[in-house]
Amino acid sequence: MTQDLSDLDLIRTSWALAAADPGRTSQTFYANLFRMDPSSKPLFVGDLNLQGRKLTDTLSFIVDHLEEPDILMPAALDLAKRHVAYGVQKAQYGSVGAALIQTFEQLLGAQFSTDHKAAWSKTYEGLAQAMTDAAYPD
Repeated sequence: MTQDLSDLDLIRTSWALAAADPGRTSQTFYANLFRMDPSSKPLFVGDLNLQGRKLTDTLSFIVDHLEEPDILMPAALDLAKRHVAYGVQKAQYGSVGAALIQTFEQLLGAQFSTDHKAAWSKTYEGLAQAMTDAAYPD
């Protein structure tokens, strides 16, 4: 997965803003996800705050390693395969991406431009495609 420098900058600057308050970011994300895709809610059993920390830690790892596919991709593909065991369906990757974008729009407002949205969408779609290809082989 290759990224151009301007996309990386957009992703990193917007993530730095969202990651400054990881609790709020994860709470907003899950509220959006559960509203958009109620079928995803039963997948989250236990402490949602702990799950939120895992979410923001994972996003930080992704952002930190976008230029290092040899580090990022094995971890992402392993994560995708583990999510199958949790009951995640391939179609749910779309609602996760939509919830993530909506979270940034809500939390960052005008600081999340159409260029930020395009960079995140392109990056998420590429990573999600690789993950679903690995986790749900035909």
